[in-house]
Amino acid sequence: MTTLPPEKIYILANAGARTLDFKALTAACERLARHTDIEIVKTASQEQAISETARLSAIEGNLVAAAGGDGTINTLLNALAPNGLLGLIPAGTANVIGRELGIPLKISDAVKVLVTGAVQKVDTAICNGRKYLFVAGFGFDAEVAGSVGGWRKKILGRAAYHVAGLLRFITYRPPRLKVTCDGKTYRGSYALIANMRRYGGELFFAPQARFDDGKLDLVILKRFSVCSLLRLLNFARGNSAFPADIAEMVQGRHFIVEADRPTPYQLDGEVFPAAERFEISLAEQPTRLITP
Repeated sequence: MTTLPPEKIYILANAGARTLDFKALTAACERLARHTDIEIVKTASQEQAISETARLSAIEGNLVAAAGGDGTINTLLNALAPNGLLGLIPAGTANVIGRELGIPLKISDAVKVLVTGAVQKVDTAICNGRKYLFVAGFGFDAEVAGSVGGWRKKILGRAAYHVAGLLRFITYRPPRLKVTCDGKTYRGSYALIANMRRYGGELFFAPQARFDDGKLDLVILKRFSVCSLLRLLNFARGNSAFPADIAEMVQGRHFIVEADRPTPYQLDGEVFPAAERFEISLAEQPTRLITP
C-alpha cells in the first residue's frame, strides 16, 4: 500500500440516483476544495459514465471516484484505464465493496479518504470478459437480483431482496451446474465464486475469501431445496458450521462453469444475460483503489 496525493479528483455520480445524497456530497467537496482540486461529474446515463471514466482515468494524476452502490462501482471498474486509480463513495443498498475495503459509509468521511487515503492493489476477477470485485453468482441470486426494481430497493432497502427471494423461490427451477477447477469437477445447482468475504449485508458465504491472496473461492450448493438453502444461509450468518454434506468450498485461480441451459448470472449485484458457459479467473493486473 502506497500513499498518493491525487492532482485532480473527479467524482462520477448518477444524476438520477435515489440513494445518493447530493447535498451532503456537494458540501463535503466544498470543504475540501481549499486543499485539492475536486469536481463532481453528474452522469445522465451508463454510457456517459463509461466514457467519462475511460477518458478521465487515462490522464496521469487523476483519481476517478464512483459515488453509488456496488453496481456503479462495477461499471466504473470495467471502464477504468489499465493504470487508472479508482476511489469509492459508498451510497447504495448493501455497499459490500466499500465495507470490505473499510471505506466509511458517511459521505463526508468517504470523500475525505479520497484525499488522505492510500493506494491499495486489489485482486480483480474476470467472468466472461467482464471484471468484478466481490462476487459472481450463477442461478438463483441472479434471478432474484434481476427481479428487484429500483423503487423496491428505495422503499425496502436490503429487505427487497428477501421478499423477492421468497417470491422467486416458489416457481424457481434450478439449473444443473458443472464447475471445473484444477482438473477437478464439482456439481451442483447454485454457485458463487467470491473474491471478498461479504456477499450482501452481513452474509459471509466465503468467510475465508481475501481480496489480496491471489485466489478465488467457490461455494457450490449440491442440491437446491428450502432446507439446503436455509442451512447455507445459517452458515453465512455465522450461526452454524459449513454444511459440507450439501455444499462444497474450493479455492483456485481459474474456474469453468457449465450449465445445462442458459442461466442468468450476476457480478457485484449487476445481472447479465443468460449463458451456458462461464470462464472465471483473476486478472493479471490488480485494480488500484484508494483506501483508508
